[in-house]
Amino acid sequence: MVKILLLVFAVLLYKATAQVTPVRYEVKKGAEVCMLAKFGLLLSIRYPTVHNTTSSAPLWFGGGDVSGTCTEEGENIAVMEINDNHEMGLKLTFTRGNFHSHSMYWLSDFEVWYVYTRNRFPDAQPAVYGTTGSEKASNIQWFRAPEVNSYLCRSEQQKTLQYNVDILLNDLQLQPFEVKNNDFSPPMECAMD
Repeated sequence: MVKILLLVFAVLLYKATAQVTPVRYEVKKGAEVCMLAKFGLLLSIRYPTVHNTTSSAPLWFGGGDVSGTCTEEGENIAVMEINDNHEMGLKLTFTRGNFHSHSMYWLSDFEVWYVYTRNRFPDAQPAVYGTTGSEKASNIQWFRAPEVNSYLCRSEQQKTLQYNVDILLNDLQLQPFEVKNNDFSPPMECAMD
């Protein structure tokens, strides 16, 4: 029940301050873009407070250094890592495979890490400052699309990773494979749009 209330608070705060501005992320192989993502992301992270309660910190993810591994011929895994000033980061792992004789891709792992700092977690228990928290959703099949298309979902999407991290994505567009001309291919839009 507390988890639901904390998420509702974070969503209300998020709605009151407008949507997170989407940021475009690129992984390059040489001069060519080989993986693309664009999204706005709000993290809601639950943490222990000095009052021996649990609080929630809404953290906006707004860019950072991007690295990753693009696929070679015959490979089916692509990884994008985004590091936001060494205080927060994401690792997105995409998989491709055949479904009903169609080549598809999907997000198969979503990992987030964050450093407990006083400015982001002002009333946290002192012992957590300077430590790193992380959560990962593994073996998932989020945002599935045909390999020849990008995946597009303008609507807000809410997901829970494990225990202490909820994510809220908006204006999401992905293309982890088969990027042409350094831009997104025509999109397959999500059912929510």
